[in-house]
Amino acid sequence: MTDATATPLRMPPRTLLFTLLGVSTMTIMASATITPALPGMEQHFAATPNAALLVRLVLTLPGLAIMLAAPLLARLSGRAGRVRVLTAGLVLYVVGGGSGLVLDWLPGLLAGRAVLGAGIAAIMVTSTALLADHYPASEHGRVLGLQGAAMGFGGVVALLLGGVLADLSWRGPFAVYLLAVPMVVLVLRFVPEAPKSPTAPGRPQRTPRLFGLYALMFLGVVVFYTVPTQAPFWLGAVTGTGPVVVGVLIAALNLVMTLVGLNFRRLRARWDFRVLAAVLFAAYAAGLVVLGLAGGIWTAALGMLITGVGIGLQNPVMNGWVVASVDPAARTRALGMLTSALFLGQFASPLLAQPVVNAVGLGNTFVLAGALGLVISVVLVFLRGRATSDSPTA
Repeated sequence: MTDATATPLRMPPRTLLFTLLGVSTMTIMASATITPALPGMEQHFAATPNAALLVRLVLTLPGLAIMLAAPLLARLSGRAGRVRVLTAGLVLYVVGGGSGLVLDWLPGLLAGRAVLGAGIAAIMVTSTALLADHYPASEHGRVLGLQGAAMGFGGVVALLLGGVLADLSWRGPFAVYLLAVPMVVLVLRFVPEAPKSPTAPGRPQRTPRLFGLYALMFLGVVVFYTVPTQAPFWLGAVTGTGPVVVGVLIAALNLVMTLVGLNFRRLRARWDFRVLAAVLFAAYAAGLVVLGLAGGIWTAALGMLITGVGIGLQNPVMNGWVVASVDPAARTRALGMLTSALFLGQFASPLLAQPVVNAVGLGNTFVLAGALGLVISVVLVFLRGRATSDSPTA
């Protein structure tokens, strides 16, 4: 492997960076965009058998499709090329996401959401890999932090734009998926395929660390996802506020995520991935405990904002750690598995949390989720691995 300091590095053009950051915002918009449309959709399909359940599946089905498709599409990208798979993913995103503008058959909408999930999976596993491909390791902290910031900003835009369009029609938020059309043009124009490394093997290094990172991602999402699945009910109970305030707090959480992403390069320069992972789980612990013990709106808001620090760290830390743990040719496969772990955590979180809610109540559920985050943080602090690629300069 060549020494990156031996010759001056020529940074890729900013158009490439901005395009890949723009593509990354598409992933965070996928679910949040249509959330405000669900009541109107349920009313529209009221005559359809099991409409209430099927409408909720419209929101969650893409996650299942992503979990199943990500490893397969990651493997395909190794053969067909990452840019081709990214472009195809954006096309699927437009077709599947935009289907809600025209389809008037609920099973058809669900099929479209499955297509959307496959598109998101392709985007997620290739956009991060392409950022790592085109930038040297010394720049990974910066570009992956910017990616996290872009995703947080995209979440804010999706929540606000989806709410405005949902007031016009339940179909309105589906128009947001058409934003991927110019992204296709920009990818074809500004994102070249990275040259292949002649020394990189053709498959991921299946080290214990890599599987440990998948487990960390899964646990992190299980802990964090108690917020979007349970917080609206808890906030309504302890603060007496409605959906508007809940939406503002979730948007504020996304803003914190953006700020953390913008500063991730500085954090990465000071601390290694293991320490940053410990910090993100500690943020989950503190934020969820404060949220669970909240007796009013301001305490609950503080808990949400602290939790946002952990969310802001999770993607750049876990993506960066995986990228640093495998050879370049193996990036999309490893990131595909990480993406599957992420969405498996999303799928599992409400299933694991609901029995706890039934047993101890919503507030104590947040406290217990925070306690799990604290345990993981402490284990990470005291765990001594043989990692050599997680130094601040890796």
